[in-house]
This record gives sequence, C-alpha cells and structure tokens, in this order.
Amino acid sequence: MALCWICNIEPGTTGEHLTKRSDIKSVLGAAGPLYRHDDNRMNVKLQSANAKKLKSTAPMCNTCNSARTQPHDYAWEAMSNALRHRKPALKTGDFVRANGIFRYDTVRALLNMHLFFVKWLGCQIVESSIPISQGIDVFAAAIMKQKMHPNVWLAFGVSKNIASVGSSNIDAATLQSAQGSYDYLCRFYHVGNLDVRVRFSDIRLKDDWRPGDSSRFVIGNLTGA
Repeated sequence: MALCWICNIEPGTTGEHLTKRSDIKSVLGAAGPLYRHDDNRMNVKLQSANAKKLKSTAPMCNTCNSARTQPHDYAWEAMSNALRHRKPALKTGDFVRANGIFRYDTVRALLNMHLFFVKWLGCQIVESSIPISQGIDVFAAAIMKQKMHPNVWLAFGVSKNIASVGSSNIDAATLQSAQGSYDYLCRFYHVGNLDVRVRFSDIRLKDDWRPGDSSRFVIGNLTGA
C-alpha cells in the first residue's frame, strides 16, 4: 500500500473529497442521489456525498486527512459559508475583510484556509502524477509545518452557476523550469455562487491573494482566467 503523500509515514488508506463534503451538502443537500459530470460521462448517479467517485485517489493517511488538516477544512468551511451567504450578495469588485469572518486569530484562520487549498491542489498533482518544478514534497512540507506555500495563490470570484459544485481540470505549463516539469498550474474550485482560482506559480496575477499579504481581498473577475 502506498504511503500518505503528506507525511510519507503512515499508509494512505483514505481519500480527500474532490469537493469538500460540507460544500456539496450546503448546495445540493444532505440526501442523495447526486449526479456527477466529467469530460467522459454525464449524469453518473451517486447515492451520497460520501461516494467513492467523489474522492481523490491520492493516498492520505487517517491522521493527515483528519487530525492534521481538520483545522484547514474548518477554516474553508467557515469562509465558504460566509462568502456564499453574504448579505448583500457578493459582486465583482467587492472587498472582503477576513476579520469579519474570523473574529479571533484571523491570521491563523487565513493560513488554515490557504492550506486547505494546498492540500486540495496537492491531491490532484499526486493523483494525476504531474511533475512540478519544486516537487510535491514542498506541498507536503507546508502542511506538515503549518506554513504558507509561497507559490500557491488564491483568487475569489462570483459564479452564475449557483446550483452546482465541482472543480476544473488542471492547466499546466512550463515557463521557466527545466523541460519535463511544470512551474505553472491553475485549477478552479466551484461551489454555488463562488469560484476560487488556485494557482501554483512564481508570478502573482491581479486579484491573487496569499496569507501574510493582507486580511482583505477583492472579489475579482475570473471569467476566462
């Protein structure tokens, strides 16, 4: 059995949800059936939000997938709920102050939210066997050491497709690294009226955010990004 890609110590007996289960339940409800669409098949019927087809095949141990990264999951759950249910509703150009969402220990909560997406993107890198310039061990080290990954950027936007949840495939490119590895990745996370652009890159784009920059971020126009 493969070892957990994060700790590289314990057997990888569990799998991370491709879209967080709390997001699935919030948008689509707790009871099944659910229907999954991808590039290969449409309307694949699933009985619940815990279906195996909704989980990554990247190996994770129970310790990393629960205790170690649980604060990251909780931070994103709080951010997701706050942004999607904001009154008045989010619109492009709005500025969001994170200390209005995380009233206590805002800096730590934002780091945890960032690390949720480090795990989410890392799982797809491992599952798809994508060779990246820094190596997956840098993603794992960020989670293990509870430190920001300096090359993982988030940007938030408004979606009109409010009745669905999901994620895009990864776009990968080689900009500066040696041939055979990628130093640019981009993937979108979608839940209800909210989109999150998650990028691995040395380059900062407009509306990008990462921990330490500010506790305030803008809702950008991610259409066509």
